[in-house]
Formats: sequence, structure tokens, C-alpha cells
Amino acid sequence: MRLVLVGPTDTGKTTLAWALAGRAAERFGRAWLLDLDVGQGSLPGTVARFRLEAGKAVEEERLLVGRVSPVGAEGWLLAASARLARGAKGPWVADTDGFARGGRAERLRYQQLEALGAREVGVLDGRLHAALAWRADLRVRRLPVPPGVRPKPPGLRARRRAARLAGNLEGGRLRRLPRPPGDPRRLFALLAADGAFLGYALLVAAAGDEGLYWTAVRGPVARVVPTWVRIPGVLHFYKS
Repeated sequence: MRLVLVGPTDTGKTTLAWALAGRAAERFGRAWLLDLDVGQGSLPGTVARFRLEAGKAVEEERLLVGRVSPVGAEGWLLAASARLARGAKGPWVADTDGFARGGRAERLRYQQLEALGAREVGVLDGRLHAALAWRADLRVRRLPVPPGVRPKPPGLRARRRAARLAGNLEGGRLRRLPRPPGDPRRLFALLAADGAFLGYALLVAAAGDEGLYWTAVRGPVARVVPTWVRIPGVLHFYKS
């Protein structure tokens, strides 16, 4: 099973993806969940692969996209999607972001299906279904929105995003690291030598090519990368 769920925001994709991945794990012993929602996923601005086994979900790998919307970061998202799918050694379900309306969204979803090597697509949107259903080599199914799913106020989505970003900096400390050109009003990402995402960092002060960052990352850092992920107001206390 290589199933991708696509559709607009607030259509129940995430709930359905985890439920289907859980059932696959029960049937096959283990399965994988690809969290490809850069806006409302487990950590905004990133994507990740989770292994579900013995009733537990373990994060195996997390990669940087650098935005909380795929718009403007399509290449990063496609490359990260392909890498995460390659690392899944069995059945997987992919949860995508809510960018699903319009020609640009349709093209991105099509490209993402190719990058992932998907075999099945569950579509929670009529127009997007029509844009993908012509592919005879894919099993494209129109899915209803699960009962009880309700649109979330934009303010609630923003607060949840801020809380997840703040959580990534909990238990942090100050570290001196290289300072690449970037907007100090946005978060920086710390990457490992294999390109994996280690955690976010908040630039507190800068002097020349060095920066003083607040971050929870303790181990070696191979690269500091500026992102377009804004520092929510809840995080500004780290600069005090």
C-alpha cells in the first residue's frame, strides 16, 4: 500500500491518514505515516516519516521545507517527499497539506504523487479528483469528508502552529553557530551532515559571521539554514 490523501484544509485528511496507517500496521506488523503537511503537521515548516509498530509511532526522519505553505517551496517539498518515501520499507500512508484548489495546486499534487511513487490516491475534493482521475495506472478514489469534521477558525490554526514551534525550542540553551544571511524575524533551521532536520534555532544576537542562537539542539550541526517560518509572538520571550 502506497496511499496519498489529498484535499483542502479541514477535510479530515490527518485523522484518516493516521487511522489507515494504524490499520496497516495491525495487518502487516508495521507501517509508515508520511507527514507532508508543512502548515498544520507535527512541526510546521518540516515533513517527517513515522514508523507505526506495536501500537507506537516512532519518528524516523524529519526534513526541512522551510515554509508553512508549499507555495514558493515546491522543489524542497518534492525532494523531501521522495526521500521520506524511499525510507519507508513497507506499506505507507501520506498526509498532505491543504493546498488543493487551482491550477498550481493541481500541478503540485500531480508532481508529488510522482515523487512519492504512489499507487493509490484518496481525494477529498471533487475538482481535484477530476484533475487526477484520468491516470489509469493509479487507483484514484473520491472519499467523503469523515463525519464530525468541522472547519477550524484561522486563529486556532495559527495558535496550534505557534505552540508546535515553541515546543521545538523548549529546553533550549544559547549556542554560537555560523550566521548565514537571513531575516532575524524568522527561524533558522539546524541540519545534520546527512541533510536531516535537527531543530529550529532563534537568532538572539549576531557578530560578523557568527550568531548566538537559542535552540534545543545539543549535538553537532553541519549547516545553519535560514527559513521563511516567522517567529510567532509566543516565542519572543526567548529573546528577553
